[in-house]
Amino acid sequence: MAHEDPIVEVIQFVSTEQCLANPSLFQELPDIVQGWQEKGLKGQYWGATVVKPNNIYWVLFWQSRAHAATFAADPLYPEFVQRRQSLATTPVRDFYAPLSGNPQLCVEAPITVVDIFKAHEARIEKMHETLHNTANHLLWLQPQGFTGSSSLGVTREDPSVGIYFGGWNSVEEGHEKWKEAAEEFMKQLSDLTIAHIAFKKHGA
Repeated sequence: MAHEDPIVEVIQFVSTEQCLANPSLFQELPDIVQGWQEKGLKGQYWGATVVKPNNIYWVLFWQSRAHAATFAADPLYPEFVQRRQSLATTPVRDFYAPLSGNPQLCVEAPITVVDIFKAHEARIEKMHETLHNTANHLLWLQPQGFTGSSSLGVTREDPSVGIYFGGWNSVEEGHEKWKEAAEEFMKQLSDLTIAHIAFKKHGA
């Protein structure tokens, strides 16, 4: 298999009441994926947003996009997708992006800010520039709650859609300081979802 950059898969959905009441229903899914640990899976983390416990984010770290595609080509994958969707009240969103820096360090912070954003079509290039500037500006906020870990990238499926991870010590610091630092960046966007999550490492 030719060399490829590591890829991060971000899965998001709003869970059913049944799943929320019985987390073991979801837990079965990471258990299935864990079987691919020797086939390119480097780790997986999951958690609910702080404000909405039924809003689930699941992050998988793959050795490459090709390794993730091998999992998706498995004969049992359609059944896996069906089971995953059965736990959701919304369509499951699935993104693949090569993220800069050390994204795994971001999700190991006390609180991770996860942004999924879409740029105005005419501003895609400007969006990438301002996002990098925003990430650099955040480094100055390290004494104010920023852990120094940030990671960003554009999805393989759509160059106008990007993902940002930032590690913070608390929700309050992450929300206020990120809004302040990202004011210029947010002008480039047509859509932005911001989530604050205390991720759990699967198997830890």
